[in-house]
Amino acid sequence: MGGDFRALADRMDALLVGRLGDPVTLADGRTIYGAFASPFVGAEIGGGKGGALRLGGAINADEVLEPTLTARVVDVRGVKKGDFLTIELSTLLGGGRYKVVRPKPDGSGMIELVLSVSNERTDDIT
Repeated sequence: MGGDFRALADRMDALLVGRLGDPVTLADGRTIYGAFASPFVGAEIGGGKGGALRLGGAINADEVLEPTLTARVVDVRGVKKGDFLTIELSTLLGGGRYKVVRPKPDGSGMIELVLSVSNERTDDIT
């Protein structure tokens, strides 16, 4: 009976992620779906009395989060640190090419891929 529950839960996860997730193209060309989150989307910098503030004065570097993609572990098999992926959203929503910094599995069949913005000038250095 436990196998039936797991099979149903897997089907439900696949259906929900496939219908509600953001499209992502992996380095090998596969398209998967997941929940993309970027701390920079919708963030406003500045806005003090006199208008915009200096960037250093407006942002606490300790509070800046990295962009992430949460997906099913089975969908991202083979993806590793240093791989590139493309979030297939408009640039206004944070879409574009990202580099996988580290995977963070949560133990429930989902994984959070911590991302960094792809920068061709620094990719060869790191």
